Amino acid sequence: MYGHIHIILKDLILREAGEDAWRRILEAAGFTKSDEAGLLDTVMQSDESSISLVTATCKILGMDAATALHVFGRHFVRFALRSGHELLLKSQGPTLQAFLSHVNSLHTILERDHPNARFPFFEVIYDEMNDSLDLTYLSSRANLKTLVVGVVEEVGLRLYGLDVVLEEKASLPLELQREGSEGRAAAWKVTWTVRPGGAEPLPEMKSTRFASFPKLHAAMIDFMRVLRAADSLTGCKCSGKGGVSLPKTRASSQKDNDSDGEELTVAKRDSRRKKTAVLERGKTSELLVEILFRKTRAENVAASWADPWLATSSSFWKDSKGRVQDYGLSKDAERVDVFVSHAWSSPADWLAMMGDVSYGDLKSTQLAAMAKDIALSKSQSLADWKSVTFWVDKACIPQDVPDLKQKCILLIGRFIHQCDHVCVLFTWTYLERLWCVYELACTMVDKDPSNVFLQVEAFVNEQSFPLYLEAIRNFSIGNAKCFLESDRKLLHGMIDSNYVSHSSFEVLVKSYTLALMARSMAYRAGRSQVLMQQFFQPIVALAEDLQMQDLASALGTCKPLDWRKSASCQYAMTESSPMIESSPYPMLLRQKSLSICTMRYQEHINTWFCTSVNPVLQSMRQSALRPQESAPP
Repeated sequence: MYGHIHIILKDLILREAGEDAWRRILEAAGFTKSDEAGLLDTVMQSDESSISLVTATCKILGMDAATALHVFGRHFVRFALRSGHELLLKSQGPTLQAFLSHVNSLHTILERDHPNARFPFFEVIYDEMNDSLDLTYLSSRANLKTLVVGVVEEVGLRLYGLDVVLEEKASLPLELQREGSEGRAAAWKVTWTVRPGGAEPLPEMKSTRFASFPKLHAAMIDFMRVLRAADSLTGCKCSGKGGVSLPKTRASSQKDNDSDGEELTVAKRDSRRKKTAVLERGKTSELLVEILFRKTRAENVAASWADPWLATSSSFWKDSKGRVQDYGLSKDAERVDVFVSHAWSSPADWLAMMGDVSYGDLKSTQLAAMAKDIALSKSQSLADWKSVTFWVDKACIPQDVPDLKQKCILLIGRFIHQCDHVCVLFTWTYLERLWCVYELACTMVDKDPSNVFLQVEAFVNEQSFPLYLEAIRNFSIGNAKCFLESDRKLLHGMIDSNYVSHSSFEVLVKSYTLALMARSMAYRAGRSQVLMQQFFQPIVALAEDLQMQDLASALGTCKPLDWRKSASCQYAMTESSPMIESSPYPMLLRQKSLSICTMRYQEHINTWFCTSVNPVLQSMRQSALRPQESAPP
């Protein structure tokens, strides 16, 4: 395990017990002050070092394992907030019940960065009448329930201003009893009272910068493992000086202020060069595309929650007003990995649905997720995600030259044709925006459905999901909003040129969005039957209500519960983990919480989509498009 666990442990001890306690713990663990720098380095550390420190901590502070887990759980939340992860935690929902309901989705996202981790499963049933909830927890690891209690208590206090009480139930749900999950599962009745002063602020202490939330989460997992080992080896004495000090290096994507002026000059020169080229050579659409088509790297417009450039990326998405320096983020291109379609304005009810989280933050992080998926498909390496290329209007259209800007807008269909994939940042009001509908119309003409992705995972929760279904059910061209009536004529002209009728276009939009949303929700639905019924089956039901029987039948063949079990079972048989090999986990654990081979799970879902759903969409597409659909719009 890495030194991150030691960093968090020291922070806990200093804040709860003081410097003298940390000194005594080092001595009790067999270390000297000179060993500390090595212990706190973020390199691989020996298990003996970590076990010695945790054993000494429990001894000096007088805690048993259960108490230590509870204290660490509460401190984990505080440390995450001090480390700059407040936005990530707040993005999980505007209320405590929404947060807990969304934890499984957070774990699904973390599986991308944590391919070998084993995440627990949470089931939440909210009692609206009594304003309380039933919380069920299931893990592949035993005896960790007090850590969950600590995390939930601290989340309620720090994020939502609640004093939370978790009353453990005497018995588990029957499903878990039948699976023999005692020790690995727990169930609570969760109640709370509102604190008069609101969310409890953290004490005024120096913030701690931590590299990433996945690494922070990994450190929490390491603490659980070490504590179990320490608890079984009471009184363990280890010399274990396992830290090796290495110079730390950290790449930064922040540009020096001294270079800003130079980049601005280059961007202005580039846009003027484009205008000259268009005047001299831009006689046909093909030549215009050759001159004006651009790309920007993912790291310029996307960021994971812990990336130090998230604030810069989020500010890019703050408004649609393009500046010369935004154009400087892109360069000429022949092909681009992903065309990004999105609405600039957040939905009017954003705060009620999503809570205190920035629309720009979610757009940035969703695009980072898209870039990671593309990187995995191309090179099977997450490390390459920053170099994935996007076409984004604000960065790839010369905003300071109005006539070129207009030409680029009219070439949107051809730009989509030059991109390998289309990513739609799909909010529940996306289909109300005329230009979004225009881009979707061009996409359906040009792209195979398997190359179109709706990024909705971060936007979908219990509150927003019904709004998505309503938006798809009620979609019509006439409801699309625009600032200029001439824009509406442009959309109608595009549809009239490429589609048999307006009604056939509307049916195709509904079928595409239902199918693509089903593919996205399949990842979430694989964790439990409850999530399957909550976030996947309503999509199938809506397809049936809209008389799309073939599509409904194809969607109904999705088996994410079985596929996740399969991915877990295959992982357990192929990976050399003693813990897995020695523990015959029940199938329920394999499905919900045992680590899975993420790429194999994705392969199941993508194969299903390509073989079962794509042919139905292609048939509907062929019926809706005019014969000349092969030409780019």
